[in-house]
Amino acid sequence: MRFSILLLLGGLAAGCHSLQPGPARDGFESLFDGRTLDGWRGQDMSFWSIEDGAITGTIAPDHAPELNQYLVWQGGLLDDFELKLTFRMRSTNSPLVNGGFQFRSRRLPNGDVAGYQVDNNYGQPWKARLYDEFGRHNLALQGERTVFDREGGKHTGPLPLEPGAADFRLEEWHEYHLIAQGRNLALRVNGKPIAEVTDNDDDSFEPLGLLALQLHTGPPMKVQFKDIRLKRLRPVPKPSGRERLWADAALAWQFGARPDAHQPPLQAVGNIIPQVPARGPGARPGAVVAAMERAYFDVQRDLNQPRLWNVSGEALTVYLRARVPDGHWNAGLFAKRGSQGIVNYCLFGANPGDSPGPTIGFEIHTDKGSVMVSFPVSQMDATAWLDLIGRYDGRNISLLCNGRVMAERPWSGRLIGNSEPTFIGATAIDDAPELRFTGEMEEAALWTRALSAGEMATLLRPPLP
Repeated sequence: MRFSILLLLGGLAAGCHSLQPGPARDGFESLFDGRTLDGWRGQDMSFWSIEDGAITGTIAPDHAPELNQYLVWQGGLLDDFELKLTFRMRSTNSPLVNGGFQFRSRRLPNGDVAGYQVDNNYGQPWKARLYDEFGRHNLALQGERTVFDREGGKHTGPLPLEPGAADFRLEEWHEYHLIAQGRNLALRVNGKPIAEVTDNDDDSFEPLGLLALQLHTGPPMKVQFKDIRLKRLRPVPKPSGRERLWADAALAWQFGARPDAHQPPLQAVGNIIPQVPARGPGARPGAVVAAMERAYFDVQRDLNQPRLWNVSGEALTVYLRARVPDGHWNAGLFAKRGSQGIVNYCLFGANPGDSPGPTIGFEIHTDKGSVMVSFPVSQMDATAWLDLIGRYDGRNISLLCNGRVMAERPWSGRLIGNSEPTFIGATAIDDAPELRFTGEMEEAALWTRALSAGEMATLLRPPLP
């Protein structure tokens, strides 16, 4: 009897082990268990559920989102991969209904997502396309093959479709197969090529980012995803630690890039010369920057949309690499701030009349009130390139320069948002830009969490050429 029981228990253990999730023989692993939303997270989970054995996003007449909703896979960033999933949209065939999923993308502070997308739309000549949310928009429509050159030029030609390739209805289940390998993106539906892109534009190409399912704003509808399977491919070259950290930021820009390649978009205001070789003490070899004279960048949701970039919660990290050749740091640097007391975050330089010289400060506003930390620029070489980091972790607010903690104090509470614009190189007073920047900027980024000491050290390493 004891021997029989041991055999039975051993068989059950072996059977249970065989049911554990893991890569199949074809190298694909399942990202959805068919029953729960485990491993997926959205900014408002009330729009997401499990129906018909599928992840389901729903817009109801009495429950509609103001912003696009995204369910983000929590398994980390993706570089080169193959993804297979089964998808359908259920609605009234309104031309306003569309949906799809993001890949190699960035989650923005307000929960929206920017980057590459597989998009589907009712009421259009095409049913599916490869898209760039917040960026270049159409990459390749159904039946197109596009090549972007190094300067961002778009060259599109026909992609011959196999018989029946376009004969699918969005309200029925279909298998989508996306292959992202290096600069090549290929979309297949039901095993047949639909759209292809080769992205040679260094200023816009995204080699790394998150995976997210989209529920687009619009009339009542449902989007459904199931059988979600991923195969990781070996990227060439493998992303560095800094590249992974940069891809994980909620906002990130390199100002030496072409202005039209910034993502999310930036409106350049004033005299700004892009793609200038970096010079001066501390310049990185080969770096290109933006030279600015009483100028700033306006961070916009899109060129025609409201500017909503609040950071909520109890943590954030703001980063800026800049230089003021004359050492007079007296400008807004990276700020979502209005008049006194209306602050989400603000990194700034100031030269008050009662001080012996300029200071650099960082302030935030939480439900406990406003707080600021600062240090005199005389403690550094004021004419050199400075790597500035403002950090808040729910317990302390810190200001770092070139890796050194220059000022810190205890603070707590949830960050308070506002309706002010977000400026890089200025600060807003009653919605008007003031304290415009003169100098050079190389890059800026924001994380909706507090970076660790190791991550900040990684951030200060020069990007790979």
